[in-house]
Amino acid sequence: MARQLFLLTLAKHALLSINLAASLLALSWWLVSSEPMKDPRYFDRLQESSPSRFFRVDGEYGLVILYQTMPVVVMTLLSFAVIELRKKIKSLQHCMNVGNNTKAKQYAKAGRSPRPNVSTYPLIVHTGWWNPFGVLTAAEALILVGMLFVVFYSFGRLTRFEFNEVERKYNADPQLSLHIPMNVSKLKRATQNLGRASLLPFALLWIPVSRGSPLLRLLKLPFEHAVKYHIWLATLTLTLLSGHSVCCIIYYYQINSPSKILNWVTEREKSSFVAGVVAWIIGLLMWGTSLPYVRRRWYEVFFGVHQLYIVFFLFWLYHALWTIHFFIVPALLFVVDRLLRMVQSRHPVDVLSATMLESGAVKLHMAITNLQSTRGYHALSSWYLRFPSLSRLMKLQWHFFSVTSTPLDEKHELSFVIKPLGKWTKSLQSQILQSSKANATTGGRCPFSFKAGIEGPYGDETDFYLRYNTLVLVGGGIGITPLLAVLCDILHRQRRSKLEVGKKSIVVPSTILVYHCVRKAEELSVLNSMDPKEISPGYEKRGLRIRVSVFVTSASSIDHYNIVDDEEVGMQVINPYPQAACNDVKQRTLDLTTATRIKAANCTLPVTIYPCKTTAASNIKGVSSVGSKGASAWVAATMLASITGFYLLWGLSNLFIVKHLHRDFPTNFDRAHLLLASIILATLLFGGPLVLIWWCLSSSSKSAPAPSTSLTMLQQEIRVADDNANRPSSASSYNDNIQQEQLQPNNMQDTLHSQVNEVGDNNNIVLFNRDEENNIEPTASPWKGTLHLGVRPAWREIFDGLTKEYHGQNIGVLVSGSENMQADVAKECQRHTPLFDTSLSSNVFHYHSVSFEL
Repeated sequence: MARQLFLLTLAKHALLSINLAASLLALSWWLVSSEPMKDPRYFDRLQESSPSRFFRVDGEYGLVILYQTMPVVVMTLLSFAVIELRKKIKSLQHCMNVGNNTKAKQYAKAGRSPRPNVSTYPLIVHTGWWNPFGVLTAAEALILVGMLFVVFYSFGRLTRFEFNEVERKYNADPQLSLHIPMNVSKLKRATQNLGRASLLPFALLWIPVSRGSPLLRLLKLPFEHAVKYHIWLATLTLTLLSGHSVCCIIYYYQINSPSKILNWVTEREKSSFVAGVVAWIIGLLMWGTSLPYVRRRWYEVFFGVHQLYIVFFLFWLYHALWTIHFFIVPALLFVVDRLLRMVQSRHPVDVLSATMLESGAVKLHMAITNLQSTRGYHALSSWYLRFPSLSRLMKLQWHFFSVTSTPLDEKHELSFVIKPLGKWTKSLQSQILQSSKANATTGGRCPFSFKAGIEGPYGDETDFYLRYNTLVLVGGGIGITPLLAVLCDILHRQRRSKLEVGKKSIVVPSTILVYHCVRKAEELSVLNSMDPKEISPGYEKRGLRIRVSVFVTSASSIDHYNIVDDEEVGMQVINPYPQAACNDVKQRTLDLTTATRIKAANCTLPVTIYPCKTTAASNIKGVSSVGSKGASAWVAATMLASITGFYLLWGLSNLFIVKHLHRDFPTNFDRAHLLLASIILATLLFGGPLVLIWWCLSSSSKSAPAPSTSLTMLQQEIRVADDNANRPSSASSYNDNIQQEQLQPNNMQDTLHSQVNEVGDNNNIVLFNRDEENNIEPTASPWKGTLHLGVRPAWREIFDGLTKEYHGQNIGVLVSGSENMQADVAKECQRHTPLFDTSLSSNVFHYHSVSFEL
């Protein structure tokens, strides 16, 4: 087994080396290639043999297909091999750990010399109008600087070459100045090079938006983090295109030919300027509506305008079709990704339960056919959701949410907690409230179809948080949801490590410190929706320490809790860092496990709806296994077939339709239409059959899912109702805790049976409301820790306390919240992480930003 592990590791590093060489080959064109100007120092001999009618490179960019197309194809295909090798290596490493001592491994992990990491060290932490990038780690800053260097170095290098050529021509023939001044000629060359410089970021921006891109998975870059690179690349592209467009307008006015700005005619390889202007305006419109201020307030506008990328792409081809080989492969990968996502999303998924928590947040449980169908599903996974029944406008909208569940719980369901902030989420909440009143208005028939479209999973696949012996989880508001998934995953791993003693050795963090900030006390219902003792009973006795510090920032929150005298509770003992919470700890710090809250008179009680088509688990529809992050072999074969099909169709159209460059040559408009037709037909005719076969095989091999937790809970409630029906004293107690809205207690059991056992009705619901007694929370929080009322966390004092308590550790800090919270925590991670002091006594705080929204 050790030899097999060595060979697999060697193969992985060999493939990574080939990928690195391919990327350097693609990069070399921008750094050393002499194109578009002929320079005898470089690739003249190769350039002479590169013209081809089939690939349509008989223009000046003959080397592009060699230096820009083939390396990307090689990197894409080898990425799938590396991904699969990583999985096998991880599995073998897990098997080889059998019999090892867990405590010894934890000790080695804790005693490892802490060192900063470029990917987790926050380099830029100050935010403001002058910093549009937000918090940047050292690795992100290096990538940003490197990208800008390559683009502007290529622009400067080519511009210098062409300026020298213009000067030589004008010095050799002074009469040229009588027609066009030399400075105007230089302006024309610089303008053209600005357009050429935009090709690199435009080609790269297609990769981050391919949600299941193998290149992102190769780099271990989650999709939600890759979105920022798409924004940077799009901004850089539009900046260069704006300079290109403005300089073109100035140039035509300088030569007294402003009419050419509106010229649609193209001849051979020449450009249509007005098509470029249209593409530029569309690009600016897409960029403007994607700004955070617009996107968060008018998502429908952002979503609709962003679909104009197809028009932008078409008019780009109208303007400069000869640049197609720079970005055709990333664009094809994006189209294949869209095809796979469309196939996955067309499969309706059953919503097993929908709960409206006290805070108004909605908790959904979605069905999974089997865990094998959700490849890439991890604790930090994120999914796109769509509810076609919301409205005609909203049924086309996809929204991004992180899960609060983990595949280790072995439940055939995904759980999401959604806070109603925008129109879409508020509409979803409203539909659940309407469904809760369905018995009174529609006779038990739910007006809302609980069928969802789901795409995913996306997100981190490395479970990086397991590398740290001490974890600090910081969540703001609804940002606690991905951190709940992390806690759930660690608790399940810790439980398994004790249940399988002598079989497997599972190392998990031993200390987890959670800091949760909310505005109102009702928002704690999201945190309290998970009980750690239900997942791993006795987890503290087995060495896992979890401490939660909750901060309710509203000043009026103090009036909502029963606060007894300070002498009776001893508040200073409860808070480990008194100065970190507030100035008056005695009056504002409570024990989280014993604090009781007075319910408001108009407070909404939690509502749970169980949409049941049938109690038979075999009829429940779960998430489809056909997707962009499905089986690597199928996805790789689909991409390779689509790329091959495109070049075959495009080449045949060049041979038999475009024919010759100087004879019967179509315009850019006709050629652009041929190109789009080749892309669409290649994806459908060459990649489509493989997807169809994959779909048929996955459908025929689906195994019946185990009964879901939601349905099991429902059946337990029915059994309790049956038992209590024969005991009047117990029945009254049951009806005090579980009641069905708009139904009389006497016929509740019969109604439950009729709703659950009815087969073939897709709109049946079963509804439960939880009643409270004496207007006080019936149970306290299941988490141990402190509750701070009316204050905000003082991060400096908190991290000072952590530095004093822990020594010589790599401490993982996961932050999920607002930009200001991320900046504050990143600032403290930077301040408490020494760059050059690598002694065993110093701590290193590794900063990780966890995205829960886009």
